[in-house]
Amino acid sequence: MTLDIQKPRLLLATLLATSLLSGCNEGVPAEMETPMVSNVSVLQAEKQSVTLVDELQGRVVAFRIAEIRPQVSGIITHRLFKQGELTAKDQPLFQIDKAPFIIDIKEKEASLEQAQVNLDQAQSKYLRLQALDKSSAVSKQAFDEASFNFKKASANVLQNEATLDQSRLNLKYATITAPISGIIEQALVTEGTLVNKGDSAALAIIKQIDKVYIDVRQPASKLASLRKLVAKGSKTNARGLDVNVIVSDDNSENMTGQIVFSGISVDVNTGDLIVRIIANNPNHTLLPGMYVRTEIPRRKLDAFLLPQQAIQRASNGDAFVAVVGENNEVEKRVVTLDGVQNFQYVVSQGLKTGDRVIVEGYDNLMPGAELNISQWQTAEQPNQA
Repeated sequence: MTLDIQKPRLLLATLLATSLLSGCNEGVPAEMETPMVSNVSVLQAEKQSVTLVDELQGRVVAFRIAEIRPQVSGIITHRLFKQGELTAKDQPLFQIDKAPFIIDIKEKEASLEQAQVNLDQAQSKYLRLQALDKSSAVSKQAFDEASFNFKKASANVLQNEATLDQSRLNLKYATITAPISGIIEQALVTEGTLVNKGDSAALAIIKQIDKVYIDVRQPASKLASLRKLVAKGSKTNARGLDVNVIVSDDNSENMTGQIVFSGISVDVNTGDLIVRIIANNPNHTLLPGMYVRTEIPRRKLDAFLLPQQAIQRASNGDAFVAVVGENNEVEKRVVTLDGVQNFQYVVSQGLKTGDRVIVEGYDNLMPGAELNISQWQTAEQPNQA
């Protein structure tokens, strides 16, 4: 019985509370209700000159490579360099035993001295008979023989001088020097090794890398765009055209190179051709064999650069942006994209200078809501307000 009495009482209390709340709401004006607000950040579109690029992978090649080989035969007695270090041009690298070459020089000097004595003797006899020949006091045969011996002795001296020069040059070659400046790799022979002139195996290898080549395989279909870009400038070919070389993702070690040449032979299997780039490499950041990314210019145009989050996609795949109009009304604009540059989309059509493009907040837009608009700021340019 107690439960039956309490139920009507609870129902009555509920009805009274509802009536009181309804009476309170009726006294609040409609304009006092909290309006809906959508927060958006916008970027004002500004047209700028943009160079479209093809991002292609390239392989680093040493600017110069010298394989060290002996020019004379002999036993290696000393290695005169530290492996893996920078060497200067003409720096001694290996020493071949000098003793045989010194002995050979002494023999050649003796032969030259003997030839000089023979020349002096032949010359003396020739001059004596020449004086007698004028008075017909000597036979023509004797004079001709003296003249012949004098010329032969002169030639013999010249021959011995040349032989001595070669022996001295061989002694010089016994000290093997660096033909170029660069980084020398490991020694491929040790002391005590017999090396011979004309050996096919190198003693060591030097690579000059203070500047390097970067060989890029570019599709032949892209060559026409490169030629059109060159034709618009002052150059007659792609040689010297600047190329961005991307070494690290944070851009801390990126560098600029120049095109040296564009190949004319297309690989029948891949349809690619070689574009060679040269870049200064003073800190030896790039090493032979490394793979790097390059940005080869393709086309120049006036366009807008927008952050990637500003670009939306329709259900049919079309790219569009949301633009805030004069009355803060949001309008969708279909745009044409021409690739990505520096992590920003290149927009060539669909915008005009001064358009306020929504970068952040588009997904939170509500129908009929007011817009709370702020200027979009990049991470590198924080809002100072």
